[in-house]
Amino acid sequence: MFVTFPDSAKIEVSSALANNFLKPPEGLRCYQNEEFYSSTLQLFVMNQIRESSPEEFDALAGLIKSRIAQWPYCVLLQGLRFDEGNRLFVAFNRAFGELVARPYEKPRAQLVHYIQPETDLPSTRGGHESERLHTDTADWKTPVELISMLCVHADPGGGGRSRVLDIDSIRQEVEGQLGIDTLNLMQTEPVPWRLATYRGGGVKWQSVLTESSICWRRYTIELALESEGTSLSQEMYAALDAFENLIGRTQRTVDFLLREGELLIADNHRTIHARTPILSNSSNRLMIRSWIRGERGGGNGIRPNL
Repeated sequence: MFVTFPDSAKIEVSSALANNFLKPPEGLRCYQNEEFYSSTLQLFVMNQIRESSPEEFDALAGLIKSRIAQWPYCVLLQGLRFDEGNRLFVAFNRAFGELVARPYEKPRAQLVHYIQPETDLPSTRGGHESERLHTDTADWKTPVELISMLCVHADPGGGGRSRVLDIDSIRQEVEGQLGIDTLNLMQTEPVPWRLATYRGGGVKWQSVLTESSICWRRYTIELALESEGTSLSQEMYAALDAFENLIGRTQRTVDFLLREGELLIADNHRTIHARTPILSNSSNRLMIRSWIRGERGGGNGIRPNL
């Protein structure tokens, strides 16, 4: 059995407030996905929507911030209603920093990114990469601080359940199951990561764990190891294998099904995430995702840009 999503990390928005937030987008034109790459436009849309209920908007953003700073370092927002033009989605995300993305290339790369089964990346080890716990933008020099995921359509068969595993649980599991020496190795010996070509390419060296964060995507490490002159000690190879097996079987993973209209916001440095397999080839599951380059506020999580 996995861990159910804790009630302490859920935020319910009243229908009255949800209606207030939905009114301002109706006065804005619909923007193309490419236009939202503009940080200035993101800020403009946020301010236009915030003006309708500034105190409530700021209070909700502050509550989200405080909840993300605590275990399980993610928040499930319920009760909001979102417009088809994604303006409210952009506005709420912009409260925590600039929305960023890889260069626009539909359908695989969009600022407001549509995640569907048919566009998922297959894994060389079977299944899909999204089914393996990972850090988003691990192939950037510094991964984004926050990710958000809005459910538009859940899989009718119950597949694609969201899975989140936090840094506290990971460190405790590694120390308890693999030993303190492995934990020290994972946080002191850097490993190579292949950087995305659109971010300049090359290889960065960084440890998988620190005392308060994790960066993990195994295939990004494997890609870097294919580079000439890049290698690891046999001890580290063994540690990576053991670590991957451990996080894949731990029962401390939070497991839940995102429902229509629910918005998940997670700390991308303190959690890793995945989804369970989707068995139907005709599933209409649709998620909308954003990456947020936030500001770190003195080690106390993300500081909203309000």
